[in-house]
Amino acid sequence: MLELKIPPLLLFNIFAAAMLLPADYPIKLDNEGFWAGSLLIAIAMAIALSATMTFRRAKTTVNPCRFDNVNALVTSGVFGYSRNPMYLAMAIALLGVGLIVGTVVTAVLAAVGFVIYMTKFQILPEERLLAELFGAEYRRYCQQVRRWV
Repeated sequence: MLELKIPPLLLFNIFAAAMLLPADYPIKLDNEGFWAGSLLIAIAMAIALSATMTFRRAKTTVNPCRFDNVNALVTSGVFGYSRNPMYLAMAIALLGVGLIVGTVVTAVLAAVGFVIYMTKFQILPEERLLAELFGAEYRRYCQQVRRWV
């Protein structure tokens, strides 16, 4: 069973809330951070949507907490660039939120913390399960495509 007991989307929301709660309001819409952060969030949304659509076309589960419905190794589309594009999208969105409400340091700390936590408690266990399910095919995929980018 996966070590992570918190669903990734909930974990993303916890990290985002940690940046949003102490933020100064109202958020100024005329600064570079707002526009750069908004662009990063838009990019993250496009990556997540593309990854979700690729999973749907492969008729396999998008639920990272349930492996009983995994029936295909998805390697096309955005999965040809990152083995974890949905988690990558979450990290990019956290950078965006951090830029909108805080500073570059806040944004980077949140995104790096998220990446470290997700790697240890979600991705590494997922990789072990996928290696069991898909064997040599998955190991070849891991050699060709990086975990994050």
